[in-house]
Amino acid sequence: MPEVSAQSGEGATAEEMATRSPEEAASYIADMLLGLRNMAKDKQLEFLAYLLEMSFQEAFELSQKKRHDG
Repeated sequence: MPEVSAQSGEGATAEEMATRSPEEAASYIADMLLGLRNMAKDKQLEFLAYLLEMSFQEAFELSQKKRHDG
């Protein structure tokens, strides 16, 4: 599973995120989804964990897009 950096905007407000790039926003969303996915797995909410994992994968890929296209 890909690692997500903590510098993606953790703790940022909606107003602060509005000024960030789409890749930074996707990284922040990936961070949030990863935490939610882990919570769902801990509570044996398997299908929800699966859906959150798929969303995490998409957000993570989008967060890496500029770095690879650059």
